[in-house]
Amino acid sequence: MKNFYIILILFFSFTIYSCAKKDDSSSSSSTTELEGTWQTPCHLPEGSSYYRIKKLIVSGTNWADRKEYYSDSSCATEYDLWLRTFGSLSIGDATEVSGVSGHKFTMTHSENTYTPQTSGGVSWSNTNSYCGLTGWELNTAQDIAGKTCGAGSDPQLAIGVTGYGLYLLDGSKLFWGVSDSTSSTYPSRIRTGDNDTFTKQ
Repeated sequence: MKNFYIILILFFSFTIYSCAKKDDSSSSSSTTELEGTWQTPCHLPEGSSYYRIKKLIVSGTNWADRKEYYSDSSCATEYDLWLRTFGSLSIGDATEVSGVSGHKFTMTHSENTYTPQTSGGVSWSNTNSYCGLTGWELNTAQDIAGKTCGAGSDPQLAIGVTGYGLYLLDGSKLFWGVSDSTSSTYPSRIRTGDNDTFTKQ
């Protein structure tokens, strides 16, 4: 009879341990809820003369961050395009961001390009060796990874650098940020204004 109770206790201990492990694993998430194309409204960024639409495209473990600039308030006339892509996207544990449950994530930087989309932009970029490069052509991307583009700006992310990010999905609204630091730190906050609101397309 004594052995029976010992076996019973061991059985319940194992059951409790298994449930605890399941609860722990539920704190992380897959990339499924981010899958697709998300974008902000057309807006004028503070301090800029050009309007912008920010787009996020997630496919499997690939992450593409597009910043499209326009010369008109309806975002119809293209000016230039910035594109950063990442691979090996991995969603981590849940964390609270401004009272809403979010997730940390990491990914590896794989590409960084700039594309001038006006003849004036091409001429200026070549004259000023923008990002330290010449040979700029209309609607043709050049690799700017690790380069400094503009006086006083920080260098663009180098290839192979790990990006540390944070996102929150509030209903149909997605907010996110990626640290541009190489110090293995996650963003301490996420912008949640109207112009930082990504909605699924």
